[in-house]
Amino acid sequence: MSEAIALEALLDKTALVALNYFDVDGAALQQRLLAGCVVRVTPKDGLTLRQRSGEEFTLPSSAAPWFVAPAGVYRDSAGEAVENPDYLVTWNVYRCQDDDKPEGEHQWWEWVANTQPPSVGA
Repeated sequence: MSEAIALEALLDKTALVALNYFDVDGAALQQRLLAGCVVRVTPKDGLTLRQRSGEEFTLPSSAAPWFVAPAGVYRDSAGEAVENPDYLVTWNVYRCQDDDKPEGEHQWWEWVANTQPPSVGA
């Protein structure tokens, strides 16, 4: 889907974003679902979502993992209902540095767009 979509077209759109985190060996660490509205788009800095809480979260500048969401009610990681988002987005985030450092200190992550259309309700 997303090759044809311009990043700017995502501005003011709502999205439910799945973030799948993996360690350096590829083992799953956690999954996080967040929802928000795209409030800023820049090719250099990424797409910034503003969540209901007002907190902002920035995703890489790629429309590749953005798929039109089927109508329905979804839930984010906090259990909040997200009704009829415009898009479903999935990123796989891989730790690419050993975790011998304390959490959050000098960790490097590689973001990989999941370009497989999501299977909702399957």
